[in-house]
Amino acid sequence: MKNFIHFKNIDFSYTKTTKVFAGLDLQIAQWQKVGIVGHSGAGKSTLINLILKNFAITNYMHWDKAASVDKASDNRGGDILINNQSIYDVSSDSLREHISLIPQDTMLFHRSISENIAYAKPNATKEEITHAAIAANIHEFITTLPEQYDTLVGERGVKLSGGQRQRIAIARAILKNAPILILDEATSSIDSQAEQEIQKSINSILDIHNTTVIAIAHRLSTIKHMDRIVVIEDGAIVEDGTFQDLVAYEKGKFKEMWDTQVDGMVV
Repeated sequence: MKNFIHFKNIDFSYTKTTKVFAGLDLQIAQWQKVGIVGHSGAGKSTLINLILKNFAITNYMHWDKAASVDKASDNRGGDILINNQSIYDVSSDSLREHISLIPQDTMLFHRSISENIAYAKPNATKEEITHAAIAANIHEFITTLPEQYDTLVGERGVKLSGGQRQRIAIARAILKNAPILILDEATSSIDSQAEQEIQKSINSILDIHNTTVIAIAHRLSTIKHMDRIVVIEDGAIVEDGTFQDLVAYEKGKFKEMWDTQVDGMVV
């Protein structure tokens, strides 16, 4: 498979004294589904913030056209590439058009369920919205409501449970159909029963073959079916393989996390 996303030799630090990443290199193939795990503070969410351009890597070497020097080729420099193009060469708006994000805390608006799903694609038809809701395992619940898809969700979706809000977010992502999908701790703030419903929704996304998925997880069960799992510790990749391979490695870091997780979560 073609290399699609490349965190290339990246350095990053929030302060001058503490580095989160030092020369981290991670390549993700097109249409690959990758789970990223690690203890709190390992750097998982920082990776997401970097690819969304919420922060810039600290060792980016830009193309100096005036000097006709390709500074990006300097081995001191790092970059984040999508389809061989630096994210720093495109606008944030253009970048995010190609990325769907399902965060830990889903933002819903005080509008109808239909409008909240269609936020990802304002010109979506009713049929497209319904299809996305069915795939996200939320359609059946919506049809039990008196106003169905016209039901107002309240400020920040207060009228819905956490699991229902997440499934609407997943429907939104399915409707957008972006080439990259990022799940950032999408099940960490809900109970185990709701997690099962969310997992069904996530599995619908994993069945979409033309999407590259990066899933940050505290609940290790949510990434069992990924093509590949990357384990990060202290800002470095310490293990990389399939779930079956990593859980079978008795002395491995993933096996240790799997065996010691509390209520299904890594702390």
